[in-house]
This record gives sequence, structure tokens and C-alpha cells, in this order.
Amino acid sequence: MKRLVFLAPQLQHAQGVVAEFLNRGIEDESIHLLADDAELLELLALRPASVVETTELENDMDWGMVAGGGFGLAAGLVAGSALTPAGPLLSGGALVVSSLLGIGLGGWLGRLVGEETPLALLQKYQHALQQGGILVMVDIPEERMSEIHKAIRQYCPSALVEIVHLHWDHHQQAA
Repeated sequence: MKRLVFLAPQLQHAQGVVAEFLNRGIEDESIHLLADDAELLELLALRPASVVETTELENDMDWGMVAGGGFGLAAGLVAGSALTPAGPLLSGGALVVSSLLGIGLGGWLGRLVGEETPLALLQKYQHALQQGGILVMVDIPEERMSEIHKAIRQYCPSALVEIVHLHWDHHQQAA
């Protein structure tokens, strides 16, 4: 899955391209819009981008889980070595429990940080958004990129279309 990101210069351009996406069978949940005035998008029944699309939430949460799991594993190894006289089952249990607690705590802390960290990709569009532009993000399968790119050109001929790899894509191709 890839995310195409581009700037629609005006609201009517964004409305046209979103209608075209829907006509081509792209689900509403795959289309995300960001505007300086989010209420305007909601009034026009356009889907505003959520916190997931506009912050580093997912990335920071993932890194928090990895770091927390590592710290939990280390703590479990220390606790396990102290509990060795009590038996291997107790030592193994301490290792598993501390690892799971570390993953949970790390993910929670990562989420707290990520919710407050704006997505780096969006910074370059800030000025255009303040001047009335609409940032359009659409998640599509890689095999439909050419077709969707043509639809974008139909409504926003001069738009610079960026391709972002979604890190949660579980159907990555082998290298």
C-alpha cells in the first residue's frame, strides 16, 4: 500500500478529485484531507485527516514498543538471574512478564509523544494550507498508482504528487 500526497490549490479541486477517487472505487476511509479550516471540510462532507495521518503517532508508538520491550527484556534477564535458585519456571516467567510490561509501557509512552509530534512531511505544506490549499492524502495499492495519478492530473494538473510508503503495509514485496 502506498500513500499519494498532493496539494489541491482550492477547495473545488479537492472536491473534484475526491469525487473521482470515489467513482473509481477508492474507499472513503482511504482518503484524508487536511486544511487550515477543518470545519469547512466537515461542512462539505469531506473526510478530514485524523491524528493518525497528521502526527508521528504510529511511528513513535512502534519505536516505544521496541525500546520498552528491550528494556523489559533486560530487566527480566536481571530478575531471572536473581531468581535462578527459585527455579527456571519462575525465572522464565519474570522474563516474559517484564518484556510484556516493557512493550506495553513503551508503546503507551510512544503514543503520548507521537500524538504531540506533527508529521514531518506536513511541514513543507504549512504555508500553502494557510493560503487556502487543501492537502490530499490517498492510500492505494501500488498497482493502481498510475490510474490514480492520472485522475489527480485531471483535477490538479500542476500538483506535485509525492509517494509515501506506509510502514504498516503487511503485504510488502520481497527484495
